[in-house]
Amino acid sequence: MELINLPTPAVRIPGPRVSKGTRRKVNGEATAALLIQMATEILTSSPTLRKSANITLMDLSAAGKVRKELNKKSTLLH
Repeated sequence: MELINLPTPAVRIPGPRVSKGTRRKVNGEATAALLIQMATEILTSSPTLRKSANITLMDLSAAGKVRKELNKKSTLLH
């Protein structure tokens, strides 16, 4: 079996430095509400995707209610 040598770059080209920013505070309820809203919009506009995922319009309506509750909780906390 032959040994394969891969060439290594001789000169490292410095790229633009990215400074680490401060981490933002995580808001789980707001993030979950946003994700539910995005999924609901996608599934509402795509009957084929809804059918393949076996999701009804009633399921999307229930998800909307959950999203509203999560929004209420996230606004009460902040």
